[in-house]
Amino acid sequence: MKAIITIFTALLFTLLANRAEGAVQGETRFVFIGDSITGQGGGWLNTGYVFKMREALSAAHPERKYTLVPLGGSGMGVASWLALARDAERQKRELDIKGVEIEAALSERADVMIVMLGMNDVLAPYVGDTDESLDQWIANYRDLVGVMSERLKPELIALATITPQTEDPETPVNRVLARMNARITTLAGELHGRVLPTNAVYWDELARCRKVQADFSLAADRIHPNSTGHIAVAMAMLNGLRERTASVWLREERLAKLLASLKPVTAPTPPPEWLLSSGLVLRAWQDKPSDTDLAPNPIDLSIESGTDFTKATTQPGGASLSWRRFQSNIGLTDGANPGSVDFAGATFFQNFEAGYGARWIRSPSARRLKLNMKTSGVGTALHLTVWVNGQRLYSDLLAKEPKRQTTREVDLSAGWNVLVFKSCHRTWQWQQALNFSELDGTEPEGLEYSGSPPHHTAGRDSLRPERFVEDK
Repeated sequence: MKAIITIFTALLFTLLANRAEGAVQGETRFVFIGDSITGQGGGWLNTGYVFKMREALSAAHPERKYTLVPLGGSGMGVASWLALARDAERQKRELDIKGVEIEAALSERADVMIVMLGMNDVLAPYVGDTDESLDQWIANYRDLVGVMSERLKPELIALATITPQTEDPETPVNRVLARMNARITTLAGELHGRVLPTNAVYWDELARCRKVQADFSLAADRIHPNSTGHIAVAMAMLNGLRERTASVWLREERLAKLLASLKPVTAPTPPPEWLLSSGLVLRAWQDKPSDTDLAPNPIDLSIESGTDFTKATTQPGGASLSWRRFQSNIGLTDGANPGSVDFAGATFFQNFEAGYGARWIRSPSARRLKLNMKTSGVGTALHLTVWVNGQRLYSDLLAKEPKRQTTREVDLSAGWNVLVFKSCHRTWQWQQALNFSELDGTEPEGLEYSGSPPHHTAGRDSLRPERFVEDK
């Protein structure tokens, strides 16, 4: 009898040890619910995080069989996934990954169900930054997990935190993401599930890489992870699932080799500042902003008349906008570009919102230059109006231009000049870049930039360059 108890105790300890190491044992089926990051995770052959998880699990446990089913849909947020989960007819199709039909994927039980959603909710955005909006978002998230659990009947539910949108932790969007991730963590605890620390591991690995190569990025567009970013996501998920052997294998066999290839690079020189404002609410638009919103408002008229547009109101008798200084950095979209303005670095913007940017440029002589305008934002839909010294230089849909860029020749005066843009944003990333070059495309010499009106004009009402008094 004593021998039987001893054998049973040994078997029990073996079972508990195995459970501590992994999510589930034997043949394991994972189903991933996500957006385009999961679409790339399962569609980017041998590089996406789903492939990396399978590779690492198979290396760590060659005796086991793993089936990983990625359901990733571009543009999808929590509410759109919930609507899809409740509509059987819409499930008779594929999402981003060819050959993976939704209905078929959901018709078979999953051992592990992983949900990683939220990026598009802040990127589109589908949510506001109020507690009320975020509480509704997590309520929808809870409902989605409930509906999907009924279908998949998983042994384990795992919720992944949202990876960063921009690689600057202090941006308004990442501060909102932190609040959303706190809600995800709470929900996972209430469901007796696991939290997969994808956000935290992303930041850790980014910091590790930037100690060597200061301009390194885990996501070129500041949304979708690159090959190194997908390894970081896979490691985070394996850690959260307590598959530590697989996670260590992935770090040593895959990540370490990438880190060894990094080349020492110092941080880029901080670009000149801009003066920014935002918060001008527009009417909803699809092809272009309404004629009413494109008609000159008091701010536009002040720009063109050369008066202090920072004090002008948005409409007659209305309030003025709040203006603040802004400096891009490598954590933002096209952040190393000295003329880039990614509004995600300044505000948690909403759909159908307009903002302004201004920069003062001092030229040692009168000269003709070229102004280069482009947008690099994913899905960017914006109408851009540009003035130089009060003269309207451009007004059109920048993302519709060939290669999403255009140029205009412009005459700068000797002394201080002012460049101002108005950007009417519809959805997704809100970024534009405006840079001067010589007519042959080379870098102009001798220009001085300022993100505020030159100090020696303090007390003057006019912002026209000809009113600026040169220092003697």
